[in-house]
Amino acid sequence: MRERFLAPTVGAVVLWGVVVGVASIAAALGTSSTNTLVTQMLIDAIVVVGLQVFIGNTGMLSFGHPAFGAYAGYVVALLTMPVSRKLIQIPDAPWGLAEAEVDPTIATFAAVAVTLVVGAIVGLALVRSGASSGAVAATMITLAFLFVTHEIALNWTDLTDGGGGLGFIPRLDGRLPIVLSLLVVLLVGRWFAESRPGRLAKAVREDGLAAAASGVDRVRPQMAALFLSVLIIAVGAVLRVRALGSMTPSFFYFDYTLLTLAMLIVGGRNSLTGSMLGVVTITAGIEFTRILAGESVSIPGLDWLLRPNLSDLFLGGAMLGFMLIRPRGLLGDWELDHWLRRWIPLRRRSTPGAVSDRSGRKHILEAKGIGATFSGFRALSDVSLRVETGEIVGLIGPNGAGKTTLINVMSGLVPGHDGQVLLDDEDLTGLAPHDLAARGIGRTFQNLRLFSDLTVRENVEIARIAHDRRGHDIDVDALLHAAGLTDVADRRASELDYGNQRRLELIRATATAPAFLLLDEPTSGMGEAESSAMVDFVRHLAGEIGAGVLVIDHDLHFIVSICDRIYVLDHGELIASGSPDVVRNDALVRAAYLGED
Repeated sequence: MRERFLAPTVGAVVLWGVVVGVASIAAALGTSSTNTLVTQMLIDAIVVVGLQVFIGNTGMLSFGHPAFGAYAGYVVALLTMPVSRKLIQIPDAPWGLAEAEVDPTIATFAAVAVTLVVGAIVGLALVRSGASSGAVAATMITLAFLFVTHEIALNWTDLTDGGGGLGFIPRLDGRLPIVLSLLVVLLVGRWFAESRPGRLAKAVREDGLAAAASGVDRVRPQMAALFLSVLIIAVGAVLRVRALGSMTPSFFYFDYTLLTLAMLIVGGRNSLTGSMLGVVTITAGIEFTRILAGESVSIPGLDWLLRPNLSDLFLGGAMLGFMLIRPRGLLGDWELDHWLRRWIPLRRRSTPGAVSDRSGRKHILEAKGIGATFSGFRALSDVSLRVETGEIVGLIGPNGAGKTTLINVMSGLVPGHDGQVLLDDEDLTGLAPHDLAARGIGRTFQNLRLFSDLTVRENVEIARIAHDRRGHDIDVDALLHAAGLTDVADRRASELDYGNQRRLELIRATATAPAFLLLDEPTSGMGEAESSAMVDFVRHLAGEIGAGVLVIDHDLHFIVSICDRIYVLDHGELIASGSPDVVRNDALVRAAYLGED
């Protein structure tokens, strides 16, 4: 585990040194206004790290994160502003704040604490909305939060003095606190991305359904990302307010939201290295366009463009252009430590052992009387089946028979309207997909669902670490070796050919240490030779971990050749079950498949 964090730590320190070095050179060569610009750029870098921790790891675009900075900014302003000044500006401030004045350090801790409380209230609604209604709903919540916060700051004049703002706030003595804070947040940001909650958050970002089926609770890792991002933004907001010596409602409103988002998007939202490149690029671009739009610059034919709002045009154009043309930003998800790993390699096991040493378990998975209805259509009607560990059970039927719907009910992705799902007499009906995965039900999907932008190894490790607190001993290296994926373990999952992607999805499901594997057409799209190899592979993995297998297919001959028992669905109803010979000769089955009378 320590080795995993070594390269990110070195990379974060080097990245910090590069950013601070560039800032120091610019400040030394520039004027006093350049010095102020550099200070603001370093503070912006801290805020952008906060944005990246949430947006980059969860995939949810947030317009409202700077609003968290407004809460931190007002708290530190109200607590550190001299009493004599408060009695002039806000004499009627509630909670005795007009007569309170504390040390800036204590005020900073109070600002962070208050902001985290606000983050908990808003964040729970944000993350739950994202999980249930999608990223668009979550984004709209953040935008509404930004507007509401601004209106509160603008209209609660007894507390904020409205648009005039609060002044006489004790200012920072030099840039050292900013520089050191940037180092800390870069380290924390990279550590989080490599931590258990960070990696689980990225799995949810890539594919929420696949993550849930792998045992990942969508809410917890995203809430962890939110809390950390809010904390970082609160620190950046405090530094900004103290660097300027004042606080107004406009400091953390829409203009600042667009500025910081543009920095993140241009550099690469999934990369801390990219986000820092975006900060430097946008800051330099805004300053350059400001100079171009100055009265001393005149370029024939471009007078219509060289206007005072040229910087705003550059900012909006950069953000829009990158979202349309290069949405992954300049660096995508590339990190400086990815390059440094050439000299700081992680040790890999050279001789993988067995996948697991826990074979021999005996469990029973049952579906009893399952019914499912969608918009008046009866997809399943009183369907029951039983699978024991150590056997392979087939589920077949024509297209539209309800096979995938049944597996979706059994794995928690679709609610059943009737019946029960039982594991060793424990009623699992109504449990969330990640809870069912935690109890030993793993699955694959008819349409491939991989974490496309993560590596092959990361796909498998996500499933393992989602269950590592259950004391399981699944060996990731052994799984990769068994699937023939060791040589491509560090490639993105999206770069694999179809057959290898199918094997990857299967070993990812196996990495959850399931008692039962529910496989939805694992040989779909494969030729006869590939299908035969996949059958052998399924048998091998099931034997290694002692799992029972329920496999879907509509190919009767294929299922008959590999299964111990078979269930047959047609139009949502169970029409036959039994041994392969019994099912193959059943009159209803032959009618459904061969059209025999």
